[in-house]
Amino acid sequence: MVEAGVAVQTTHEERTAKGERRRRSEAEEDEAEEAEAEEEEIAADEETLKPLGAEAPEIASPGARIGERRLVRPFVGDAVTSFIGGMSVSFGAVAMAWAAALVGGGAGEVVGALLFPVGFLILLLGKSELFTENFFLPVMAVLERRGTLRQLVAHWSVTLASNLLGCFVFALLISRPGVLDSGPAGYLVELATRKVETPLATSFVQAIFAGWLMTLLTWLLLAARGIGPRLAVIWAIGALIMLGRFNHVVISAAELFMAILLGAPVGVMDWAAGSFLPALLGNVVGGTVFVTLLFYIQARYHDAEAARRSAFGPGPGRRVP
Repeated sequence: MVEAGVAVQTTHEERTAKGERRRRSEAEEDEAEEAEAEEEEIAADEETLKPLGAEAPEIASPGARIGERRLVRPFVGDAVTSFIGGMSVSFGAVAMAWAAALVGGGAGEVVGALLFPVGFLILLLGKSELFTENFFLPVMAVLERRGTLRQLVAHWSVTLASNLLGCFVFALLISRPGVLDSGPAGYLVELATRKVETPLATSFVQAIFAGWLMTLLTWLLLAARGIGPRLAVIWAIGALIMLGRFNHVVISAAELFMAILLGAPVGVMDWAAGSFLPALLGNVVGGTVFVTLLFYIQARYHDAEAARRSAFGPGPGRRVP
């Protein structure tokens, strides 16, 4: 009888324990469902609050991955892509010169600036690249340890040299007798003269803004959704660079190469010392410091969760210390 009583008590305790475990399991499932529902609500709220584009980590993460691919791209790929980029953006300078010469005066400057982004459309939709475009994507890859500083310097060197070569070839062709009317040719000559006479300090600060805007263009194109907003961003940034007369190392080279071959009283050394060097230094500062570095920090510390697990998650190829 005692053994039977013990057995009954044991069976009762087991049933009680099983019931308790079942209730605990059901409670945990309920909590998990509530947490999942809450996360879905938060995600929906965030989607509602960001109708104009992606959040900072959602921009920086793919940017780093794209930059990694650029850093390991073969030399020929870099050179040809950038050579095409130099020629492509030169079309924008010619469109600006034609419009400015036809309209004339201050209105001509405005109309020319509004037509200049044609070159950017050819450049970006044609998948070619400018040196200043590489102030965000490859630099972000280096910051995220997806590439090395040595790879970045090599990539920059090839890109810049190929851009300039593309600008020179375009200038060589467009400057042939009878190809360009006297109006746009005269505008380019006047523009080149004005650029090399700009004080170095002013030219450097103008270049900071040009690098800033070009790198911001890359960020905004990653953030924007749909072809319409992206085209609007391209047009706005391109026009703003021209309206502000900001000094872009490749665009200025395209303008000056054409002007020199069209007979401007400007030499290669005038371009190198008066435009190229301040533009190069200013563009690098504007793009890497005022956009890439600041936006990298913004993405890394976007919220408490992002700060705890680092900027964008480990990702393939990333070495986590």
